[in-house]
Amino acid sequence: MGRSLCQHVVDAGGLEIVLREACPGGDIELETFPGALTATVTQGDRSVRVSLWRQQRQFRIRYVLRKASLAYLTTTDLAEFTGSVALWLGGATARELAAAWPSFADFVAVADAFENGDRLEFIWQMDRALGQHGLGEFIEAAMREPRLRRLYPFTSHWWMSFKVAPDAHRWDGPWVRALGDGRFSVTGVRYPDRVDVDYDAAEAVRVCVAELDRLGVPSPSPGSACP
Repeated sequence: MGRSLCQHVVDAGGLEIVLREACPGGDIELETFPGALTATVTQGDRSVRVSLWRQQRQFRIRYVLRKASLAYLTTTDLAEFTGSVALWLGGATARELAAAWPSFADFVAVADAFENGDRLEFIWQMDRALGQHGLGEFIEAAMREPRLRRLYPFTSHWWMSFKVAPDAHRWDGPWVRALGDGRFSVTGVRYPDRVDVDYDAAEAVRVCVAELDRLGVPSPSPGSACP
């Protein structure tokens, strides 16, 4: 088992020392915020942004390739932190990173979509890997529905909706929100005052498809998504 973070890193100087030992060839920039320390380590076209939260005593790490964030990790394990950062900045592929550190398994598909230039697949895979706002089960189910999979998902204030194109300024719904315990609300109205009906993930997907038809949201044809 890796050694606990709280035993080793307690101030900005400590964080810098750890990073310089792990990444001797990297350029390090340090910042201090209320309750947190951050550091960005850059080496070539790769970088890692680390946040150390004092009260939680954990690392929050973002792994970046050519300015695109491909992976996120939260850990209290110093070995996992230093090992994965050194491996990534050293040029490892996503598969090599996942082979060494299983926490990164979800991000292999993210990296593949990024390298292929597939914006639609990239955003779906990123949403699946992050599972933010309690929407993980719904996203997994939505990715199996062709009508939704051809649309671009986005989130706003805990709600998820869809666009017909990544840069579209208009969206008509539906809006989905996690309610907890694997239940979700689906509505055609943005930020409703109340929710009277909830669904499991599979039901929520079916209701979304019905709402798309009701609202007249066009469906891109297969293969029409812009890279």
